[in-house]
Parts: sequence; C-alpha cells; structure tokens
Amino acid sequence: MNPLEMRFLGKQLQKSGFKVHYVFYQSVLKTAKQNAQVIHRKIQKLNLPDLHLIGHSLGGVIIMHLLDQFDDLPAGRIVMLGSPVNGSWVAQKVQDWPLISPLLAKSMPSALSGEDIPKWNSGRDWGMIAGTKNQGLGLFTGGLPGEGDGSVLIKETLHPMQTEHITVNTSHTGLLFSKDVAKLTTNFLNKGSFDSKTPSRNTDQG
Repeated sequence: MNPLEMRFLGKQLQKSGFKVHYVFYQSVLKTAKQNAQVIHRKIQKLNLPDLHLIGHSLGGVIIMHLLDQFDDLPAGRIVMLGSPVNGSWVAQKVQDWPLISPLLAKSMPSALSGEDIPKWNSGRDWGMIAGTKNQGLGLFTGGLPGEGDGSVLIKETLHPMQTEHITVNTSHTGLLFSKDVAKLTTNFLNKGSFDSKTPSRNTDQG
C-alpha cells in the first residue's frame, strides 16, 4: 500500500500522540529484501532514538527482512496488519495470470512465495492484527481455502515468535481504515499488548 492509503491509520495514531512517518516502496520493481534496504536508508535519515514500525500486508514481510539485515535500528515495537508471514496462498494462485504476473514477480521470492522468509531473531514486541471479513482478491479464485480477510488466510499471519495475535471483523484493505484497528495498534505501541489494561513494558529491544 502506498503512503496515501496509510493516511487514515496515520492520522489516528497522530491523535494518540505519535509522530508518523510514511515510507514508499516499489513492490513491482524491487524485491522485499531490496525494499528493506530502501526503508533502512529512510530510518537512518530520520535519526531517531526510538521508532515503532507498522506494516500492512507485504509491508510486514519487508519488516522481517529489515530486521534480518540490520541491527542498528532504533528501539521500538512492531505491528503488522494482515501480513502473510508464511507466504500468500492467493498470490501463489494468481502469480501466473497474465495481468498479475508482472505485478507480483519481484514480491514472490523470499516473501509471498512463503519460501526463504527471514527467521524472527528479534526480541522486539511483535503484534499481528488479522481480518476475518472474506472480501478481497480471494473471491476471484473461488474463495480462500479457510478463514481470512479475503486476501490473506489467518493461518498465514500466525508465527510462533509473535507477542500477540488478534483478529478483527474487517477485510484486508479494511484493516487500514478501521478505528478499532487503530485503537489496537495504539495500545500495542504504547504497552506491548493489544489489551489496554496490560501494564506497559519497556521497549529497549534490539
């Protein structure tokens, strides 16, 4: 998703006191690993003492590449929204379609293919929000073979190293325009938990 599509969520986070920065990456022209390098250069220019990272869909997998390649990132927490950290069934299903193939070619290796995705070796708090409203690209393939947000299966968003995983009744794109998702994201960035009643933990993870 481009920065414009992230603006609603960004504005909700700004209302909660966060300073928000947006990053544009070219998923059609660069691989997930290459886009992680683009984001790293952006982070270096910001020169911040701490920084939380939020990634939607493929953006979450790019964050995994970012943490795998660089150990000089500011301390902070990670929230992913509908990110297929185990690969994407839908992407694999449509990758050979004539109009879709060129759009996905760079994002399949070490990302949407589910193969060679970096291991999670970070000690950072990591929260995943997954949608359960089945409205999305999967409808063009006859539907997802399981519960999901229309584009990504819930099981594709699960990872044993996640601090917390939670589902909400929204679609894949709807994750970006949901006030409930914004609230949950705010809770996690502040406390390391989606539950607002959980005491805060420090964020000195690297």
